[in-house]
Amino acid sequence: MGRHTEYKEEYCQDVKTYIKECGDKELPTVEGFALRLDVVKKTIYNWSDQQKDFLHALGGLKNEQCKRLINNGLLGKYNSTIAKLILSANHGMREGTDVTSGGEKLPTPIYGGKATI
Repeated sequence: MGRHTEYKEEYCQDVKTYIKECGDKELPTVEGFALRLDVVKKTIYNWSDQQKDFLHALGGLKNEQCKRLINNGLLGKYNSTIAKLILSANHGMREGTDVTSGGEKLPTPIYGGKATI
């Protein structure tokens, strides 16, 4: 059994501080934040399931990660293959071709839970 870890309210602010400290040299990640707190990634996700404020803060981390991957991937600062892989794995983005509508316009909205790039 793992060590018991207690959630602290200041972790919401710590997420924002971590993102700022990553600066332009490091991509903010859930794993990086977990290392900062000396907990496993699963603990971070457990806290986000239990604490709405922390869920919101963690969402901010993921939004920042997504923005940086897109922008820096397009600018050539990040390897485009790796950026694409992380966007696919962590942000539900994928590339795709319409093979079902025969070129006809599809009704909107279409629900599928996945964004396409």
